[in-house]
Amino acid sequence: MTDTDSSTETTATSPPRAAPGRALKILRGLVLGLSILWALIIAVVFAVRVGFPLELEWMEGGTLQQAWRVQRGLPVYGPPSPAFVPFLYTPLYPALVAALGFVFPLGLPLARAVSILAVIATCAGLWRLCAIEDKPRAHRALAVGLFLSAYVFSFRWLDLARGDSLFLALVLWGLILLREAEDSWAKTVLAGVLIAAAFWTKQTAAVFVLASGVGGLLVAPRRVWVYAGVIAVLAGGGVLLGQHLTEGWLWTWIYEMHQTHAFNEVRFREKTWGMFVHASPFMALLLTALVGVALGLALRRAKQLARAVGEQPRGILAISASWLRGIWAGMRATRGPIYWALLAFTGLLVSALGYSTQFAEPNAFIPGVCFGAAFFGVALPDSTLRRDELAGLHGPRRIVEHLGLALVAAQLIFALLVEPMYQPIQSHGLEAGLRHSYAWQDPRRTLPSRAQREAARELRATIEALDGDRLLALHRPWWPILAGGDGHVGAMGITDVRPEQRRELQRAILDQIRSGEIRTIWIEGNIPRWFAGRLSRWTVHERRWGEQRVRPMSGWMSEAGMVTPWRGEQLLLGPPRDRELPPGASILADFESGTFEGFEVVSGIAFGRRPSRGLSRRGLPPIGPHGGAYLLSSAASGRRQEAIGEVRSPPFRLPAGGALELLVGTSGTDRGLEAKIVGEDGQEFPLDLPRTRMDLRTVRFVVPPALAGQPLRLHLRDRSKQAAIFVDDLWLFMDGPSNR
Repeated sequence: MTDTDSSTETTATSPPRAAPGRALKILRGLVLGLSILWALIIAVVFAVRVGFPLELEWMEGGTLQQAWRVQRGLPVYGPPSPAFVPFLYTPLYPALVAALGFVFPLGLPLARAVSILAVIATCAGLWRLCAIEDKPRAHRALAVGLFLSAYVFSFRWLDLARGDSLFLALVLWGLILLREAEDSWAKTVLAGVLIAAAFWTKQTAAVFVLASGVGGLLVAPRRVWVYAGVIAVLAGGGVLLGQHLTEGWLWTWIYEMHQTHAFNEVRFREKTWGMFVHASPFMALLLTALVGVALGLALRRAKQLARAVGEQPRGILAISASWLRGIWAGMRATRGPIYWALLAFTGLLVSALGYSTQFAEPNAFIPGVCFGAAFFGVALPDSTLRRDELAGLHGPRRIVEHLGLALVAAQLIFALLVEPMYQPIQSHGLEAGLRHSYAWQDPRRTLPSRAQREAARELRATIEALDGDRLLALHRPWWPILAGGDGHVGAMGITDVRPEQRRELQRAILDQIRSGEIRTIWIEGNIPRWFAGRLSRWTVHERRWGEQRVRPMSGWMSEAGMVTPWRGEQLLLGPPRDRELPPGASILADFESGTFEGFEVVSGIAFGRRPSRGLSRRGLPPIGPHGGAYLLSSAASGRRQEAIGEVRSPPFRLPAGGALELLVGTSGTDRGLEAKIVGEDGQEFPLDLPRTRMDLRTVRFVVPPALAGQPLRLHLRDRSKQAAIFVDDLWLFMDGPSNR
């Protein structure tokens, strides 16, 4: 592959270049090819994920809920209520999604498409900023490739229905225009507009505002004041206007509530930087080399300046002025690399600050990744510049460029093969944890399979069939809106507010449960303690575990990036409901009387003194689905699953071909558990226990001719101290279930 950009893509003011050597051509071609490969991979990933029917990351739904409210003119920044609590971000992204929702269907694909377009704009910006600094095509490509190759490291966040990618694109293009603003008032104003828009997308942009003010003094000293003024009017003035329109609530949500979150100093001082080096070891080596070269060059120029100053007239003022002029001239001559180095440091600082905030995830690393990639694209020297030959720098630059391109290629290949998982190092130290801190890349952690898509479509259909006005989906606030309701506060909203506001929200939700305004609740994992007591008389209507769950593909609850993946269940809870008795069936026992209904305790205490409810107060996970309010459980005593015991049913008689049908389940293992039919003569017929985990499945026993008309009993035995068996709804069919 030939690299002709050094001769064909120069401007009138570009310095002359020599043709690259064979080794350099190979390295540039390799980096260019790997960057193109990464662009193709990310394009496929985005195409596969954009249409996923439910959340790819659990907070996507909250963003859509906010966009839905904007569309309907409902307040976004106001007092917290059971209906809605906003995310602690500025409103531009959901407002943009809401506006586009008048043209396209408002939903997850639309919101993700906005993020994908922002990623494309960011890649174009990285290419553009390297071109501004007169870098060859391979250097421009490596900036794009390094950015995209960190997709997994930043928790697969770029294509989500979240504002991060739009924020990044606006910040990057604003800073690119500021870099070009020295001779253009229009670019100065537009740069300020974009940075202000970035602030209204995510208030983290405020750190870039401060840093770009310093950088602007170097790259556009005569115009930076206009840039700052535009930001002050649009961001600062906008906050004042927002305060007026929201009766003071805007500042509460975008600033004051953030201050209630804890700050993790260990993450800021150590973990963030360790994770960057751990995920990008080859870039850490390149950074070390570039810093060394920069220090050497700075020392060389300082010596030249000292000689020049020494030849001038003496005097403290004169010498000081000469030094300042020389330093300024040197900085202006290298203002591009200095500008992007300052912003790369700012991006890393923003990442560290963001990741150190309570509840933060590695999406906080996106600014550091992007501006780090920009810095490497700009700072890597172009050894084909002829002016370097005249200055005696050609040899060192050639070595550094060759080394840099080789390290970039190694990093792009490394990121293609390996997923970093830093937690073992954090927990056990570098020596003990390093070999467990990487995993081979697995597309299944990124791309939803056909089975996952089918499960998501089926679950979405289930959600849409519910009564949305009476549905609370604590971790999925978009689900009640999918079901035709007006939405409800989510778990993040309840967590984000002050303790006294949190208690008030919880009381309001409990009142809605008590009054019947909320009749169904979707839960991810454990039931929160604050309303577990209110649901003690409810039951599990639907349970999804294992492959049945529809989990996010990014962030919390996903397999992605998790050393210990989340294994919680998805539960649909509601008031008890009886199963419909099929025609021709009779009830042997359903325990809805609150008694054993003829069951006798043979031994032990496992089954307690009475039937149990599915939502036990004894610290067990919810049991079910099952019929009605009560079931028979061998974890009913105070010793829970540790207790052992045996019970038997009242006798029943069935003709040949008749059947006993019952619901049976276990707490996760059937070891030490037994269910069997015992005849009058002592014959035993074991029942196969279904593979369940706190849920119950239908089991049938068809009476053979030899047992026709004989008294039969169901025996349940629990001899395990780690498991329990559950039974409900014993139905008798005189003609067998096959006739139903």
